[in-house]
Amino acid sequence: MKIGSEKMSNQSLEQIMNVQAVDGPFGTGDAVLEQTLRDFVQLQSTTIAIATDLVGVRTVPWMTYKWYTGVNGTFTYPIDDNAVVDPTKVGSESYLCQLQKGQGRCVFLDSVRLRGESWENLDRQQMAIVRARADAIDNNVLSAVYAGAGQSGAATATFGSATADEESDLLTAMDAIFANARVSGDEGLALVLPADKRSAMLNTQLYGNVVESLSDHMARIGKISIKYTRDYGTSSAIGNDALLMIPGGETAEYFQYNGEGFMETELTRIEGVGYSWLLTSYWGTVVHEHQDGASANTSNRIYKLTGVRS
Repeated sequence: MKIGSEKMSNQSLEQIMNVQAVDGPFGTGDAVLEQTLRDFVQLQSTTIAIATDLVGVRTVPWMTYKWYTGVNGTFTYPIDDNAVVDPTKVGSESYLCQLQKGQGRCVFLDSVRLRGESWENLDRQQMAIVRARADAIDNNVLSAVYAGAGQSGAATATFGSATADEESDLLTAMDAIFANARVSGDEGLALVLPADKRSAMLNTQLYGNVVESLSDHMARIGKISIKYTRDYGTSSAIGNDALLMIPGGETAEYFQYNGEGFMETELTRIEGVGYSWLLTSYWGTVVHEHQDGASANTSNRIYKLTGVRS
């Protein structure tokens, strides 16, 4: 028995925990329970995380994977009917993604159930893991994308200030991406901003003969969607900066291990206390190289706009 992701996303922990084990506390039924809980937590974590909307998301059976970059491909035209071009050679340069371990744990106390307290207490424990896992995913992805920015420029002034020119800053970043990245030039873009700059993007003004917010204006003229993150400031994923990028798996990918060899969920009895539930995950993020002139481990599909906040 496995609850589908769409159905499961609408269920509470109480409903999920009511999956009964027919063979006792550690029988076959609990394998169902553990699998269901794992899927529920992973689904909710990626739903809450904003960064998984920016990159490709895949489950994989490997812990480390290497991509060989090769050299710039060539295509010669026109050539003689009897001519044959030399092959493009695969280079020795490479980049890799290595998945790393993360864990979340909660205890379902006997006392909670014995005293007739509601399942809300267990829901809150489980949701705390979900939110913490989503924050960890965001930090991993955003840190990788930030480090992988192949281009950068400084904002005119902090967004929302009297001397700021947010529209010009974003259009400059957009032009740099389309001028230097290997793209068609008509792709949609994603902007990642510190959450405390949302008001600057919602500020309305007159653009031509249209009164609209800056976010609506940039969506209309530049196909730019906005994601806000709380992972900003000192020792954070994006610092005081913003990221403009072409979203999707060609720019960057988030990988989560889904192969054999380890216990993803463990339900263990703690004598006189309750049940300990442990979730273990392995994941990592990679920014793909495109031989677009950017340095190793970076991509011109990503632009770092510095100093949007002080």
